Order: sequence, then structure tokens, then C-alpha cells
Amino acid sequence: MHTDLMRFSEQLAHTTTLDACLAEVQAATDQLGFKTLIYDYAPVPVSHEGALITPSVFKTLNAPTDMHTLWCERGYYQIDPVQQCAARRTTPFVWSFSADTHWNGALTDAHRPVAHYIRDYGLSTGLTVPLHLPDGGFATLTAIVDGTPDGAERQAQHNLGEMLVLAHAFQSRASELLAPAERCCTHIHLTRRERECLQHSAKGLTAKGIAATLNRSQATVNLHLVGAARKLGARNRVEAVVRGLHYRLVEI
Repeated sequence: MHTDLMRFSEQLAHTTTLDACLAEVQAATDQLGFKTLIYDYAPVPVSHEGALITPSVFKTLNAPTDMHTLWCERGYYQIDPVQQCAARRTTPFVWSFSADTHWNGALTDAHRPVAHYIRDYGLSTGLTVPLHLPDGGFATLTAIVDGTPDGAERQAQHNLGEMLVLAHAFQSRASELLAPAERCCTHIHLTRRERECLQHSAKGLTAKGIAATLNRSQATVNLHLVGAARKLGARNRVEAVVRGLHYRLVEI
């Protein structure tokens, strides 16, 4: 199979939902011998401290039903060595949790829950395409091989190029289909007033100036700014603005 980027992109252009778009990709990856497809997207990939942020979109096809809960609610995403590796790479890579592979040597006790889960469900070998997006967002498309460990890694390596084309064509359309809420960082939740005050602060207004602009008391504005700083883990207003920019909660 040799995927034509333009033709496949035109095919995806007719899809109207992210699920339908991903189903088209699965139909293509099925022909390559992959059984499971996983896609995740985060408008901001890491926290201000550098830790992976739980994605706002995490979709699976032909995967265990509890995978979403474990990865998005139980912290497995942060300790997933595949995701940790993808965040540091710009090229697709093949990985395996089989006992006789070099990957096994890089695993630590912190990765143990993920490694056991992957092996227990027969998801031991896959191919991941990291997608570092122009707006600063981050996504990965992962396809997991349907086959025995002995031939699975070779099969995945053979399809690196195909998956690269499929992933970029998919993400191009997915970026158009993402819902507004999915484009927002959910790692930090500020109220509308907190964001508004922080936005004006980012533009250089003092608390007095913000109060005059919003027709609120200076004490109220300070309360909102302190609340925003606390939620952002900032020690002062300047740091709150910097962190707000990092999480795309404010713009300048």
C-alpha cells in the first residue's frame, strides 16, 4: 500500500466529525496489519514545570474499554513511556514492550503499571507519530500491530512512511474538526473574570487601570488576580501572566 497524500486528504475532507475522520484512518491502517488506533491531542503539551498534561482529546479504536479512564483520569498518560518519548521527538518511531527488546531496558518502576497493562492486553508493539503543531499544540497517532511479537516490530518498521503520511493528513483535517472546548487547556481552570483581569494585566494595565476598564472596584480586581495567580501556582502577578501565556489562557 502506498498512500497518496493529496488523494487521502481529499477523502478526509468529506468527513464531518473527528470520529468519522479517525475511522477513515483505521480503514487504511487495517490494510497495513495494525489492529488498534490511538489518537490524542493537547493544546498545551506540558505544564509550566515540564510534566505531560492530560490531553483534551483521547480517542481509541479497537482498544480496551478502560483505557481512556486509566490514561486520562488515573494518570497513566503521564507515566506512559511512549508518550514521554513522543514529546521529545519529531519523527515517527517503533516501540515494543516485549521482554527481549532494547526498549525494556529503558523502563523504570514508574512505568510498570503501563507496561503491565500493555502486555496483558496484547498491545506490545506499535508505531507512534508525534505531531508538534504550528500553534504549539501536540498530538500523537499510534497504531498497534496485529501480530506476534517476533514479526510485529519488523512490520511496524516497514510501515513508518505510510503512517507518517496518514498521520499528517489526518491531523490536518482533525485540526479543522476539533471543538472549541477541545482546543482549550483544561489543566488550569480560571473563571471568566480571572481570565479577563489577567488578560488586561498581560497588556500592561495596573489593577487600578483594569478596575477602570471593567467598571469594577480595585479590590475586586486584585481579588481576581490573586485567585488567578493561586490557580496558576504563581508567586506574583508577573509570573501569573507568564504562566497564563504558557497555558494559552491569555494572549498578547
